[in-house]
Amino acid sequence: MDYWLSYIDEDLDQMVEIAKHAESVGFRGLALADHVVVPRRYGSIHPSGGPTPFDHRTDFPDPLVSAATVLASTTTLEVMTYVYVLPMREPFSVASQVATLDRLSGGRFRFGVGAGWLTEEIAMLGHPVRGRGRRMDEMLEIIRRFWTEDEVAYHGEFFDIEPSGISPKPSRPVPIWVGGKSEAALDRAVRHEGWLGMNYDVDEVNGLLDSLSSRLDARRAAGKPVPEDYQVFVIANAEPSEALFADLAGRGVTATMGQAWGYQDRSCASVDAKKRAMDAFAARFIR
Repeated sequence: MDYWLSYIDEDLDQMVEIAKHAESVGFRGLALADHVVVPRRYGSIHPSGGPTPFDHRTDFPDPLVSAATVLASTTTLEVMTYVYVLPMREPFSVASQVATLDRLSGGRFRFGVGAGWLTEEIAMLGHPVRGRGRRMDEMLEIIRRFWTEDEVAYHGEFFDIEPSGISPKPSRPVPIWVGGKSEAALDRAVRHEGWLGMNYDVDEVNGLLDSLSSRLDARRAAGKPVPEDYQVFVIANAEPSEALFADLAGRGVTATMGQAWGYQDRSCASVDAKKRAMDAFAARFIR
């Protein structure tokens, strides 16, 4: 099983050095969060169901700019958006930016996407909140076609595109990993190359994995092959242990977050403290 390092709400000035160290000790990649503008007050409920762990003062550097910087500073480390809120964008610049990242990084960018939960943010950026899942599905179809076709025309519920093209194209279609635990999100994940779960209690993780597995079986039964490298990523709310990770791997999980330090653990605020925590995690689980 692969281990990713979360770099969320941490010192931006340390990101490149921490990414280089993550690469050196064996982490698969760096996971970057996405928010553009966080309202001071909002009624949306965080997917964890608990209190929102951040506010309008929390650092959320642009994930695609951050990904470009990290990928240019490393040689094997991968970077994924965890997750990029697709419905608060339009498909044209996204298709171009992701294709460019893929080409310049030698195929090391992983495109994790989600419908978003902070609806006030989506509305503030000028995009419809209602129907954002359907809008996201249209965007994913358009983006994929821009990556593989010279000329794309599209006429849907949300987008009406006359014949157009985007270049350069990625070296191959970039893997799309879909986040979320709703029925619609799981269905969407099965249509693409992977599922990105968040942090859930172990019983919920097991139920979600069963649900995902049945959907993948249905896809195969319908004559639609599942990619050999299909990604199943989830975090279990439990103390990291060899037994926990072995159980997840046995249930088909291909990757999880290597939580070298806890979210907002300011005892690891310094570069040296982060490196020590990464070394300890890698020595126990990766190597």
